[in-house]
Amino acid sequence: MLKIDQIEIMPLDTLPALKRVLPTGPIPYGENNLVGRSVLVAVRAGGITGWGQMRPVNPFQGETAYSMVAALRDFYAPFVVGRDALDRTAIFRDCWRRLPANPAALAPLDMALHDLAGRALGVPVHALLGGKCRDRIPLEWSVGQADADTMVAEAEQVMADYAPAYVCFKVGPVERLNTDVDILHRVHDAVGDRARLALDANGALEARDAIRLARRLEDLDLAYFEQPVPQHSIDGLRDVRAKTTVPVMADESIYSPADAARVLAAGAADVACIKLYKAGGLWRGRQIATVAESMGYDVNSAGTANGSHLEALAAAHLNVSIPNHAFGAEFAMGLPQVAADEIAPDAVLDIIDGEATAPDRPGLGAEIDEAAVARLAIERILVKAA
Repeated sequence: MLKIDQIEIMPLDTLPALKRVLPTGPIPYGENNLVGRSVLVAVRAGGITGWGQMRPVNPFQGETAYSMVAALRDFYAPFVVGRDALDRTAIFRDCWRRLPANPAALAPLDMALHDLAGRALGVPVHALLGGKCRDRIPLEWSVGQADADTMVAEAEQVMADYAPAYVCFKVGPVERLNTDVDILHRVHDAVGDRARLALDANGALEARDAIRLARRLEDLDLAYFEQPVPQHSIDGLRDVRAKTTVPVMADESIYSPADAARVLAAGAADVACIKLYKAGGLWRGRQIATVAESMGYDVNSAGTANGSHLEALAAAHLNVSIPNHAFGAEFAMGLPQVAADEIAPDAVLDIIDGEATAPDRPGLGAEIDEAAVARLAIERILVKAA
């Protein structure tokens, strides 16, 4: 038995260097509060520590860093401490029943438990998820919303620096459609066949407008159109898929395995998008992939991991364990080659020709700078076994 001795919850006074804007509005970053901050979780058992980190993305989901701390402190950590760290399936299932619909809070605990188990057993986390299906991970870069010149310049710079296989652009609302068309054509003219281009509306468009935008860009052979319509508009997703030639990826519409089954059974998407903060971590993310595979569909393991090396590594482990993975992975923003991370500063993955190498160290693979943790932790909440 690998008994969990204590769980430590630490909101961090760190913000990602890249401040992004979604089609539904800017991601908020507050001052002298937890808005826009991440939460770090350490799980300790048998002299080993596993680490997980997550920053909720607003406006995207209902959770905040404040609610994450409360859920972890008052519900998940007291319920998990004292249990066997290797009993992950039972732990995560019981946590979901104890406090459902808090995936961003559960995600760093899930990551930390996988990291702990991998370190204890001397295997990389992907071995705990079914094993490695690939040695390289094609990367995708997500261009946040800005004026046309800024977005075009970002795409061109990213191609020069990292040469990702996919570049995805935030599009919408409807008032921006002409600008969106101009941006995509300008980037295509500059990039040519070096990268596939894609769209992500974060649910900011109605089906009729998403269809109109996709049709105006048919000549670009877009890789996919991510969440063109609002979260609960399954009919809208299906309409876009039926009336355009671009594959539809469901993101905000799929938080759980049950969501994936419902959306895919309705014929509303070609690909299901997995993000750790909306799935609740690796365990449920892998379940979503299995549901999609059983129905003959692919998934995309995404999430920018903006500013978090730990989140990027967790996404990489999930990515390589999934046989039915489509397109690229957008966790590049969490790699230290792209943006420095004081918590986990040393590179674990290499970026080679627009692809990341598969992780192969025990656990998630990161070395944590505990002096940086002590310096950046706004609060350190310790939950111990009785």
